[in-house]
Amino acid sequence: MSIFDATLNPLEESRFLKRTKELAIELEKVTHFSFVEIQQLLILYYKLQKKTTSKYSPDSKDGELSKDQFAEVMHNCFQMTDSKMTTNIITAMGKKSRSRFISMELWITTLSLFLRGTLEEQIHFCFSVYDITNSGILTKDVLFRFLRHSLFSVSGEGDAEESVKDLLDIIIKKMDLDRDNKISFNDYREYVLKNPKWLEFLGQCLPDRPSAYAFQYTFMPNLPNY
Repeated sequence: MSIFDATLNPLEESRFLKRTKELAIELEKVTHFSFVEIQQLLILYYKLQKKTTSKYSPDSKDGELSKDQFAEVMHNCFQMTDSKMTTNIITAMGKKSRSRFISMELWITTLSLFLRGTLEEQIHFCFSVYDITNSGILTKDVLFRFLRHSLFSVSGEGDAEESVKDLLDIIIKKMDLDRDNKISFNDYREYVLKNPKWLEFLGQCLPDRPSAYAFQYTFMPNLPNY
């Protein structure tokens, strides 16, 4: 009988868990998951990448998960439906790598951040999502682009332009702590630590709490209460 997933052949599951045991041990040291929870999430990765190989990326090396498939996980499991923000999030996840695929390590560390990340970890990640120029600074132009996208989605082009400019002025006054007309990482971090509700002020970068809970109780059974 399979340990974690009755839909998998027991021998297939056993071989996979044995092959990834050392990885799970190492990931337990750097994430907010237990060893068993990591194994459960790796089994989910394994099942997803089997679909990926045939549907999305026939050239996927060694059964890696495609970015398109991860985008579907964000959409279907976490209700993160803004395609532009999804692209920015996946780009931020892979800033240290140019690979077109999501490795098992990146899968686990990202889910650790999504599901149980500390405020400090979330601050670093959200800023990275917003920092589309990789400059470490959110200029007025970058802020305008994000705000324009958000408001156009709600109110349409005619009403949004002036609203964006007004909102941009308010944000700069609040978050530009050193008054240099732009928001540095330190500006953002200091302000969000005091005002956590501003963490995702330019758009959703993380799953909401109900979606995060639902994911854990669906794919990581026998969990303690969080």
